[in-house]
Amino acid sequence: MLYFIFGKDNFCSQRYFFEVRDFYYEPKANNKVLAKQGSYKKKGVPFFSYDFSDKFSAPADISVLENIFKSNTLFAKNRLVAIKNLFKNTNTQFQKELLNILKTRKADEAKDIMVIFYENNAVLNNSLQKWLKQKAKGVKEFSLLKKKGLEQWMAKEEQKMGLKLTPEARQLLLISFPSDTGSIYYSLKKLSLIKKGLFTRELVEENLFLPFNSNIFSFLDSLVGGNIKRAYWLLETLIEQEIHPLYILKMLIFQFRNLLMIKSSKTKPASIHPFVFQKLYPLAQIIPLKMLKSIYQRLLYYDQNIKQGNIDGQIALEMFLVDFSKQKC
Repeated sequence: MLYFIFGKDNFCSQRYFFEVRDFYYEPKANNKVLAKQGSYKKKGVPFFSYDFSDKFSAPADISVLENIFKSNTLFAKNRLVAIKNLFKNTNTQFQKELLNILKTRKADEAKDIMVIFYENNAVLNNSLQKWLKQKAKGVKEFSLLKKKGLEQWMAKEEQKMGLKLTPEARQLLLISFPSDTGSIYYSLKKLSLIKKGLFTRELVEENLFLPFNSNIFSFLDSLVGGNIKRAYWLLETLIEQEIHPLYILKMLIFQFRNLLMIKSSKTKPASIHPFVFQKLYPLAQIIPLKMLKSIYQRLLYYDQNIKQGNIDGQIALEMFLVDFSKQKC
């Protein structure tokens, strides 16, 4: 049996991936959606997972994947296999060889193996993609939600968490995190831990650190202006406010992405709120495009290493300040 999960909304796609994986790997009797498809319900099903985007893992050899699909494998009778981010990180030849293996082993018909193909982005058309779309029992694409769709999704998440945001409060989150379902979800989760029920715009602003937070713009002003001492002081202030370093980094990534969009466009990008554009436009005129790209990549590097537990969040932010000051010099 095959699943093919992909799309630009990597929060929703990953959440669905975990639902599918956990149903087979850690069965849940109350999962009505997947209950009818359960031939792998036994606990202890061997689980193989490989993420092709993980630069710290050894490169996967096609023979390794071939052995997993063989019936005379060391695995038990039933197997669960997750293949992640294959399309962007392998060449056409590798994908063709994998497709031949899938066809030869009749992976789409096999009863003893469940294979989940997961991509955290959109997937370009090719022979493997077309075959998976045709043969997979479950094909789910998660495109970025826009305006009404995002608002409807958010209203459902509010209901699940026992929240009721006023229209003004809801718009604040939607404007702060356009199409970013992950940030909206975790913002709602934090609010639900504070209390259930009604939240006004004022309550949301008091309890959440949003991209419109004035300290973030002051921090960026200080960085670009070369006032590293003040930037460090602002960073300490944010941390003293008990704002998680990873969240601060996420906001920096968000605003530097906006800076890149402004720098690369002759007019105001439609996805950027006028308030944000007004704050960032002067900064975008100061920083060269090459430097912006380098900074953005460095922020992504620190983000990945914090999530993988390779570096402490506060230390990563301090190292970023040092990196930035060196580039300015």
